[in-house]
Order: sequence, then structure tokens, then C-alpha cells
Amino acid sequence: MDTLILVALVLLLSVLFSFLGMGGAVIYVPLFYWLGIDLITAIAMALMLNVVTTASASVTYLRKKTVDLPTAAPFILSSAIAAPLGAYVSTSVPEEFVLHTFSVVVAAAGVLMILLKDIGENDTTSNLDIKERLAIGIISGLFIGFIAGLLGIGGGIFLVPILVFMGFGVRRAPATSALVVLFSSLSGFLSHISNAQIEFRTLAILGIVSFIGGQLGSHLMYLRFPSLSGFFERYFQKIFGLLLILISMMLQLSLLK
Repeated sequence: MDTLILVALVLLLSVLFSFLGMGGAVIYVPLFYWLGIDLITAIAMALMLNVVTTASASVTYLRKKTVDLPTAAPFILSSAIAAPLGAYVSTSVPEEFVLHTFSVVVAAAGVLMILLKDIGENDTTSNLDIKERLAIGIISGLFIGFIAGLLGIGGGIFLVPILVFMGFGVRRAPATSALVVLFSSLSGFLSHISNAQIEFRTLAILGIVSFIGGQLGSHLMYLRFPSLSGFFERYFQKIFGLLLILISMMLQLSLLK
């Protein structure tokens, strides 16, 4: 793929996913793999771009005070602990198994996005007590961290729906998710870096682009465009869910060759 096209794709995806509180690795991993990069390196590169995008977005969200730190803390701690285990498993099992698992996880996330109720406009904090938030954060964080290390995704595709279930609104759910994904992705990346063959010049260029995209996407959250926000609230979850299912199907087809 031409470098300019790749840069444009990373910019677009980082804008889009930072707006949603995710890093974009769910797209980057299959994209890099289809470009001929080995799976472990594709995972490491995707996680690094996740780190940059969500770090850039989190700066904005923290300044705007839309991150629920007490809720994010147990997710961050448990996901950072579990990510190295997922990374170890990914190097110990066949590549086809990892890709099949990735495909199933992405499809499940797509179905979840389609079936999930629309994220509401109200920016409430969690409606659960401290013990309930702690339990959900630890258990879900372990799963998210393991998936981050195993498949190279930050876990935002699952975390945002979990936060919506907990009562978060359209701004606090993505903002809180972005901070958690930052740490789960960083832990996964550090666990993979020794086994990856990364061209750091390319990664540096893409990292700069994803940082810019993270800033653009996170600031879009606070612009008042009623028609744009209405579109996202009504249709985007469904469109995004269908896109994830399509990616899953394409991965399965690539494995049949």
C-alpha cells in the first residue's frame, strides 16, 4: 500500500476511534496483516498506535473533566496485569488460532454494538455503588487486558458498552474508555515488543499521525453540531457493528486461502 494512503487511513481511523474512546487496533491488526506484516509485529504496531491515539485523546478528556477516574482505576490496574499473559499466550499458540479468535471476538463486538441501546445524551456518572464498580472493573479489566495482549486490541469495543450498561453517557463513556485503553494497550505493547520486527521510522510517522488524529477526534466530542451528533446517536453504533462483522468475515475468508 502507498505510504500516503496508509497515513490517510491512520489519520481517519484515529480521529474516528478517539471520538469513540477506542484506539483503532481492531482495524489496524487485520490491515497490517493483509499488508504482509507478520501477526506479532502487526499486533505490536497496532497496540502502539492505540497508545498514541488514546493518550492524545485522554489529554483532552482529562482537561474537560469527563473521565471518571474512580471507575477507570480498577479497569486500568487489572487490564495492565492481564495483558502480559495474553501476549505470552499469543506467542505460544498457532497464528491461525489467534486469527480465528480475533475474528470471533470482532464479530461478537459487532453484534454487541448493533444490539446495544443507543448511548444517551446525559453525561451521568456510574449509577452503581463503589463495590459494584470495583467488581465490574476488576473482572472486566482482566478480560480486556488478556484480549489486548492476545489479539492486539485495546478492549474499547467491549469497554464502551460496559460503561454504557453502568449508566455512562455519550461523553463520559468514551472519555473513560480512552484512558483505560491507553494502559491496557501499553501493557500489551511492552509484552510484545521483544518478539516484533518493527520498522521504527514507519511507526514513528504513523504515531505522529495518530496523535494528531487523537486530538482532532477528542475535540470533535465538544463541538456543537446537532446534525452530526444526531447522526452518531442514531446510526453510528449500528454502522460500526456491521463494519466489525464485515471485518470478521474477511478475516475468515483470508484464512481459507
